[in-house]
Amino acid sequence: MSAEIDQPDLLQNELPKQYQVLGQIKAGGMGAIYKVENRFTKVIYAVKVINPENAKDASMRQRFIVEAKAASLLKHPNICQTYDFGVSENHVLYLVMEWLSGISLQQKVSRDGPLPSAEATTIFQQVASALNHAHENNVIHRDLKPDNIMLSRDQKGGTVVHIVDFGIAKVISDNTPSKDGLTQAGALLGTPMYMSPEQANGDPVDQRADLYSLGCVMYFALSGKPPFLGNSLLDTLYQHVHKPPPPLDTGLKISNDMISIMMKALEKKPDDRYQNMNQLLADLNKLAKGHNVKPRLLARDRKKIRSGLLLPVLFIAGFTAIQLLVTGIEALNNSMKQQNAMRKTTPQKTGKLKSNAKHVLPNK
Repeated sequence: MSAEIDQPDLLQNELPKQYQVLGQIKAGGMGAIYKVENRFTKVIYAVKVINPENAKDASMRQRFIVEAKAASLLKHPNICQTYDFGVSENHVLYLVMEWLSGISLQQKVSRDGPLPSAEATTIFQQVASALNHAHENNVIHRDLKPDNIMLSRDQKGGTVVHIVDFGIAKVISDNTPSKDGLTQAGALLGTPMYMSPEQANGDPVDQRADLYSLGCVMYFALSGKPPFLGNSLLDTLYQHVHKPPPPLDTGLKISNDMISIMMKALEKKPDDRYQNMNQLLADLNKLAKGHNVKPRLLARDRKKIRSGLLLPVLFIAGFTAIQLLVTGIEALNNSMKQQNAMRKTTPQKTGKLKSNAKHVLPNK
């Protein structure tokens, strides 16, 4: 991480003068988050600062402005509000966001274990509502994960959800069709454990990529682990493209309707998923009211995901020409550290890729 954002006192010179930097909250491959105070209003905010290494190109900085402006226009009770954004003279990109208390979904599940179905339904109704609002305003998240879902309590003790980092993954990534999509910073800055197959393949994405990522997050919340956790970054991406989700523990108390909703979102092909977030939200609302959800999976598939009989997807080995250029990508290291940490607590058997393979993701 460059010196401009590595230390609060140096960052102070990059932000507008009305913001007083109080300290760093956390840092990662894409940048860092700081707690700041408006000197005049005394309001506390969170500032997301993008690593300058990810913003060297002038077109990237311009795209950041366009996408940040779009994200700032999103007004929804379950979306963390963006209040300000800009680019400093030293090309430091920053977003001034609503300060949120509480914990992330990642922290909650890590602390308390898998969520009961009723609690999960309440949380994902709010997540789906927020994403539906964003999609209706032509904003795709593209990096939905448990760390980006914040949970707090309202005055009545109910769970309140806020999705954070809207538009960031879209800003960093490039939507141009390309066979070497994985070499672009945006694809790598997505989170492999929650990345859609089309993102893994470097293909253009639409709102249905968020639907798949939400399916992955649902799987994590209900089981305590992500659906795909390979021995390496490439192995994880490979599984997203070609492997069915592992069977859920039969001891988990999850309704068939919840499984149907989750599995519909986890379809490999975008055309086989829900086609918009409103469709998924409608099914969650039915589930919350105790109504039966119209089955979206064949009965035998629901049975297999329960009993562990789902077989690996068969495919003919034709390989997409995707080459990895990962030197110096800090986000990659962070993703691997997170995968390794989770693997220690949730071991699973996975196939190994050939060490001399240059092309790792077979054609769809």
